[in-house]
Amino acid sequence: MPPIGDGGTPAFLMKDVAVGVHLIAALAMIRLSHMRDTYGLSAAADPIRRNTLLSETHPNALWLAGLYRGGAEITADQSLSEDERLQRQRQHIGEVMKRMSPDFVIHTGGVRLAATGGLDFLRRYTKRRAGLADANVEPVGFDQILADDHYGIVHGTFRTSRGDWTWTRVGMGAWRFRDGVAVEHWELSDGPTWDEFFLAGDPAAFTGSAEEFWTHGA
Repeated sequence: MPPIGDGGTPAFLMKDVAVGVHLIAALAMIRLSHMRDTYGLSAAADPIRRNTLLSETHPNALWLAGLYRGGAEITADQSLSEDERLQRQRQHIGEVMKRMSPDFVIHTGGVRLAATGGLDFLRRYTKRRAGLADANVEPVGFDQILADDHYGIVHGTFRTSRGDWTWTRVGMGAWRFRDGVAVEHWELSDGPTWDEFFLAGDPAAFTGSAEEFWTHGA
């Protein structure tokens, strides 16, 4: 039985609703931006545009591009040995985390495995997830990386594999920023397949919470 949130609503549904609201708001901003450009609305005449407009050139979008595209370049660099690749990836992650708040919150993918935690959880989650896959959520390509002062959206193709199972899918990441620092992140993917893939990577049948699954042995 899932935990019950305020008003008798299951907690995992409340989380999904919150993610959906943030995602819908971000996508609405993208659509609104397109309509403004199409119909020639000026920034001066539009108070929403004056205050917030998702773009590829916003500093938060450039940071996201460095995060995702930088990681993809390291993964794709065939000139690197495995040791060199791991070292480059550690350096890349270290640089990225300099712009993450000490109070950073992540909401993981999945349904059964959907979990929320802070930076310590993020470190353990990342390690555990890598141990359950041969290729751990590799970015393949990106269609759009947009951000404003408050939110960012990444839309791209990702690949995860283990043995003969290669799962390639379109996915999204939603981010929240405060004063140029990343404070929250939502992994938006095919939740049931996410659960199926990572649960199958653990030889033991797991009956605990999602948080316990992701921190088990990490």
